Amino acid sequence: MNAVELLRLIKTQGFDIKLQEQVISLADAELAYRFAHDLLEADMDRLELVIVTAKMPRIAYEFALIKAARGGNIEKLQDMIIRSADGGLMLLFAADVQGADIELFEEAIRCHPEAKFSQLFEAEMRQKGFY
Repeated sequence: MNAVELLRLIKTQGFDIKLQEQVISLADAELAYRFAHDLLEADMDRLELVIVTAKMPRIAYEFALIKAARGGNIEKLQDMIIRSADGGLMLLFAADVQGADIELFEEAIRCHPEAKFSQLFEAEMRQKGFY
């Protein structure tokens, strides 16, 4: 079964452990994110492994928003975003994901080669009330 067929089944049937196993076996990060997004019963830790293995920072950020909102541990996703060295995603993650380690992101952004991210980070953190 391909990703499109699985998405169709997810929409019509809702959560099913067999569907979740198929999603995980496909190792498709976007499909794992969509499954988690649409279904509260999804196993966030197992789906996170698919996303971290795929090394797709943008999807990791989107997944972290969901996982953090459900009270899950976001440390692996956070580390992935920092390792990506994507200044924009680091800024978004620190500002938007509940439980993000602001000091860790501040240090990573301070070391970023583009100085604009440090200024943007400081402005965003002030606006969010972290500073």
